[in-house]
Amino acid sequence: MPKIYSDDERRRIREALRCEAGKCLALYGVKRTTVDELCRRAAIPKGTFYLFYESKEALFFDLLESYASEVENEYLSMLQEIDENHIVTSLTDIFYALLMKFCDQGLYRFLDGAEMELVLRRMPDRSLPDIRERLSNVVVNLFSYFYIDDKEDIEAFSAGYEALLYLLLSADRMKEKEKALRLLIRGLVLQMVE
Repeated sequence: MPKIYSDDERRRIREALRCEAGKCLALYGVKRTTVDELCRRAAIPKGTFYLFYESKEALFFDLLESYASEVENEYLSMLQEIDENHIVTSLTDIFYALLMKFCDQGLYRFLDGAEMELVLRRMPDRSLPDIRERLSNVVVNLFSYFYIDDKEDIEAFSAGYEALLYLLLSADRMKEKEKALRLLIRGLVLQMVE
């Protein structure tokens, strides 16, 4: 008989699995990450894993969805509290934190397409358009906070930020990665607030 977990235990286990999935994604990618490795890192029995997720791909998809939710909640609220006197620095810090969260959770690996394909192959057919639309809406919401009404401008800023995400694929080879990324983000922010 499977163990019954309290709501708090379920939350902690799910958070531990997401955290470890992000680390494994960054280190190994989807294909080389095993359920056994995820369970070992999260310190749970393998059977418990399957109480939460039907596959490792479902866990990685959940990681991506939880990132989108966090961005919607956490970063939109950060934008509402920015220091108007230091708007460029504040926005640079926010967009840099957003980028680093994407990097730290290993989600940048999904940008090459092959990793995302491994995950989506095991997900319902509707998952890909749903998650792409949701992530796109998050970016649009971030930029619409600044009352950018022109659709072309929103698309241009979104594309610029997406280009920064693609830099993460080779960020380990960059010298002074933090300075370089902050400089590029600051340039995007300056264009946005002018």
